[in-house]
Amino acid sequence: MFKRLLISLLILCLLPTAGCWDRKEVNQTAVAIGLGLDSFQQDQILYTIQFPQTEQPGGEGMQSAFVTVSAADDTYTTAARKISLKSPRSILFQHSTVLVLGEDLGRKGLSGLVDYLARNRNIRESADVFMARDTTAADVLSVPTQVDKVPATALASMIKKQDRLAGIYTRTPVSDLTSKTAAPGMEPTVPGIAIVEREKNQKHLELSGTAVFKRGKLVGWLNEEESRGYRWLRPKMVTGGTITISCPVGGEPVLIENIRAQSQIKPEIRDGQIIMHIKVREEGFFYEQRCLHQLVTPEMLPVLNQHIEQVIKKQITLAVRQAQTLNSDIFGFGDALRKKYPGQWAELAHRWDDIFPTIKLEIEVDAKIRRVNLVSQTTRLKY
Repeated sequence: MFKRLLISLLILCLLPTAGCWDRKEVNQTAVAIGLGLDSFQQDQILYTIQFPQTEQPGGEGMQSAFVTVSAADDTYTTAARKISLKSPRSILFQHSTVLVLGEDLGRKGLSGLVDYLARNRNIRESADVFMARDTTAADVLSVPTQVDKVPATALASMIKKQDRLAGIYTRTPVSDLTSKTAAPGMEPTVPGIAIVEREKNQKHLELSGTAVFKRGKLVGWLNEEESRGYRWLRPKMVTGGTITISCPVGGEPVLIENIRAQSQIKPEIRDGQIIMHIKVREEGFFYEQRCLHQLVTPEMLPVLNQHIEQVIKKQITLAVRQAQTLNSDIFGFGDALRKKYPGQWAELAHRWDDIFPTIKLEIEVDAKIRRVNLVSQTTRLKY
């Protein structure tokens, strides 16, 4: 009996200590869904935070679906805290899925930013990074889109959908930006986002090119075709996206959807010349054709496979050539060389700027059409 009484008293004593000591009520918080960083006057940082508009007061007509607040200061932290001081609510940064960088900030350099991102536990490592092209991050976050009225939400959706449907640009999470900037023998890239004006002076956001960095500074861009080539050489398996080839009979477009692709990069030092052996294995399925010729036959499929291989090889070559022109090792050739030839890399690392543009390529692509969608025969009009 005494034991039961003692246990009951202990349980009663523990009840007041239960709960979340750092709990914040929902109505006391403001959820940040997008962040923007720009270079500002006198070497200051302009910090922009985007919030969804949660309150919809009646009688005010059409109201924006989002609110953006900006503040400038000498450091990223103090600029962000200025915004926090303006808000009566506690800001939750952990829900932000998008980080937009202004082009001016990129050209000045990201060394301080990378350190800030690596140390800051409030910024998600999985958040997608974008480079504002010919504009500022603050301006990008001020443009509402047609479907998703909130720019940050639209950007997160755009990069995910194009990765699956188009296969042009490579997503860059915060963790990739910080690790590739710090790692030897490789440089980061970031997909670009541009503000485009169309009919009736309406502004839209569009993915535009791939920003290329060198030693933490923006040095140039890859175009759409070069961006596709860069994507093929991702170390992880590439899924989704399309490949457009020409019909062997007539030259009309034929669309192949990529199922999966895997690349390997193996360096070789031959008579003092560095050669990168690039091998890509790609599988796709036949999706659409504009020509009326019967293409899905045992005789024509090998021809289509060769056309796919030529397109992929061309895209990779264009991407590498542009990277060599910008002298930025975005493919990690130096890192591959360091792993295979650690002794030679110690001697070559300090001269990598002179060596990288001279690297030669040997590219092998093995493409196979594995599926033909719902029908194997070309459907023709009966007339």
